[in-house]
Amino acid sequence: MAERLRIEVQRSDTDIESLLREVDTLRLDLLELDVENVERAEAGPVPPGSRAGTLELANELLVTLPAAVALLREVVSVVGDWRNRATSASGAVDVTLKIGDNRLVLTGVDAAEQRRLTDAWLLAVSAHSGAEGVGGD
Repeated sequence: MAERLRIEVQRSDTDIESLLREVDTLRLDLLELDVENVERAEAGPVPPGSRAGTLELANELLVTLPAAVALLREVVSVVGDWRNRATSASGAVDVTLKIGDNRLVLTGVDAAEQRRLTDAWLLAVSAHSGAEGVGGD
């Protein structure tokens, strides 16, 4: 059974077009990994009379990972690298990763603290899912 990871991007500005471009870049970065799928999260049905069937959220992606969740550490690394590039280009960017009830927020904390928080989150996700190979190296 596959795991679903929700990634939510929060930026300090409100430029929706650059947010869409940046989230598309993150999506392409994630698709280079061995994940099953990366798609925009849906906001729900569109108003009656609209052409599309659902609304997509500009700032959220859903990543489908293989059941072993061994890729999760690599996904977090790619998201962290992307966040650093996006923050340099457009101001503060925070990213929330969520699997089930386990949430990790990547912010501007120092690298050692972010690594500690990431390791704790990976252990919690691993314990919850029973996955192998998610913990520290």
